[in-house]
Amino acid sequence: MFTIGEFSRLCMVTTKTLRHYDRIGLLAPAHTSGETGYRYYEASQFRDMFFILRCKDYGFTLEETAGLLHADAHIVAARFAAKYAQRKDELTHQRKLLVKMKEDMDLLKKGIDIMSTMKTEIKVVDTQPLQIVSERAVIAIRDFDKLYGKVMKKLQENNLQCEGGLVALYHCDEFDPESTDVEVGAVMAAKSSLTRTLPGGACVMGVHLGAYSGLPEAYATLVKWIEEKGYRITAQPYEKYLNNPCEVPEAELVTEIYFPIEK
Repeated sequence: MFTIGEFSRLCMVTTKTLRHYDRIGLLAPAHTSGETGYRYYEASQFRDMFFILRCKDYGFTLEETAGLLHADAHIVAARFAAKYAQRKDELTHQRKLLVKMKEDMDLLKKGIDIMSTMKTEIKVVDTQPLQIVSERAVIAIRDFDKLYGKVMKKLQENNLQCEGGLVALYHCDEFDPESTDVEVGAVMAAKSSLTRTLPGGACVMGVHLGAYSGLPEAYATLVKWIEEKGYRITAQPYEKYLNNPCEVPEAELVTEIYFPIEK
């Protein structure tokens, strides 16, 4: 048996952490003295402690780790695979951010205002009504693809073809990445029992070139332009995607943003 101090030293984990793990039921000592309250650990618990530390390094929460600690190997393998994919995506995103940051650093060294280099073309257009087959839900932004998948499934089930690209409408009054009221629609050639009409009319339209992560800056640029030109926004804006991120590099993505307006 090992005292909590000995176990702490050998595992290189503080006694405070060990007491916390005991309180939450993650790693209880093998024996606790009824007279003194001293905690004692067995040699077999080193395995559990080092597994917990490994899961922590991999990005699992303590709650997730508790569910894996004594799970079957195939369950642990599946959870590790899912976490691996998640961490890989995060790493890819971080690498892209570093590339973008380096580009901004180079511009700043040249005395260029990095906020003046946003790729957004702006003009006033008279749009025609669009017929869309759509799905609407309150979702986390990361689940956008799932809503897109539902639209594609609806088209497939009804033998329909998207004729004019995809649109996304945001019906919420404020942005919440975990709970956003989004509608995704496929533009159709003609009206049908499955379509709804997206009204036409005067819009300020901005063309954003590049990654979707730059869209918030494009929105800010558009709103500022609308205010400066004396227009008033009359309805929720929507986006129209002219190409597919699965088919072209991020730098070549083209997104149109429409703000319905009036003078």
